[in-house]
Amino acid sequence: MELNNLAFVIWMKKVVGPINKIKFNHLCLIMLTLAICVQRLTIAVGNMFYAFAIIFFTIDTYRRYRSGEHLVLSKQIKRYFLVYIFFALMILPSAIFSLNSGYSFSKYIDYFVLRFIVLIMLIFLKIDNEAIKKALFFFIAFMAIDGLVTLAERLITQAPRAQGLGDGWLRHASIVATIFPASIILWISQRKYFLSKNWMLLCSVCIVLGAIASGTRSSWVGILSVMPFVLYQGAKWSPKKCFALLAILICIAGVIVMTPPLHQRAASIVNITTDRSNGDRVEAWKSAAVMVQDKPVIGYGILQGGKVYLQNYRTAADTQGLGHFHNIYVQTAVDSGLLGFIGLMTFIVYSLWMFRRWNYPYILIGFCAWIGFIIVGFFDYTWGMSAAVKTLWFVTGCSLRLHDDA
Repeated sequence: MELNNLAFVIWMKKVVGPINKIKFNHLCLIMLTLAICVQRLTIAVGNMFYAFAIIFFTIDTYRRYRSGEHLVLSKQIKRYFLVYIFFALMILPSAIFSLNSGYSFSKYIDYFVLRFIVLIMLIFLKIDNEAIKKALFFFIAFMAIDGLVTLAERLITQAPRAQGLGDGWLRHASIVATIFPASIILWISQRKYFLSKNWMLLCSVCIVLGAIASGTRSSWVGILSVMPFVLYQGAKWSPKKCFALLAILICIAGVIVMTPPLHQRAASIVNITTDRSNGDRVEAWKSAAVMVQDKPVIGYGILQGGKVYLQNYRTAADTQGLGHFHNIYVQTAVDSGLLGFIGLMTFIVYSLWMFRRWNYPYILIGFCAWIGFIIVGFFDYTWGMSAAVKTLWFVTGCSLRLHDDA
């Protein structure tokens, strides 16, 4: 019996020994980065990578717990989590008392738990800052390649719009507006790090060209919305680079003006009469105001407002019959009432306030990522897009981990 027990112990050591040598923290970050990259290209593969990331994170966290390590959060992160919990609690009544509570509650779990794990992993993962930087750089490079593919598709097919590596123009717009600032800020900042600093400008140009080729106006507006902040801080870091960036923007604007299809597309941004993509949104928003008045406190339930709108509030002026309101703020006010709207705005304002120290490049990256996301949110319900929200949490998490890296 003793010999059998000894043999079992020896066998277990042979099995467990190699497992203990596995760096699950690095595997987690690799899987998470791949998930963020491919989620628009293929949701199934992206979710598979995401599931592996969660599994590896759980194993690594458990091992750290068993070793007696205490997980410590800074006061800043604790406050941020508390504000997020406040936001989630303000939305919760609209999930419980929804017109379709089962569906709305499942969406609530997806929105506020499953997607938020991206940020939790990046905050708690025990890994060095250099690995976090490489993950962020890899994602930027991937989006640059996506931009080149989108441009090539537009040139080869001569189609009015191109999608690049994946589908969903508005998903692409939100992702671009969220990640683009990181590329240009890392180039213009005073940092002397790396392997790839001089490549960041090329990546940013490729991302912009991809956005132009896609023809998605919200990504154009999102990119432009962050430029005042980048140029303001960039002028302090490197006036020469700031001037060069301004010259590049003028050249890109010139190309758009001189290309009739692009010029027409840009001019249509403010057209709410003949452009029904815009006009129908405005008509839906007018009806949404009436819907909020009819059910102001907790709304109709997560993703239920659009159905009620089509059944009872749509007017003849809405020629397309929009299934949702193409606006994160209007959609939230209708679906979750004023409670949800207050929760959303509180969380957005706090997120921007948390990233207020722009003299640190990664802090400015976090701030501009949120600016890009909330601007695109005026054009579509970005909070409902899994790929867009996970990208936001990914950039936010990287920025928080690297916040004091000057």
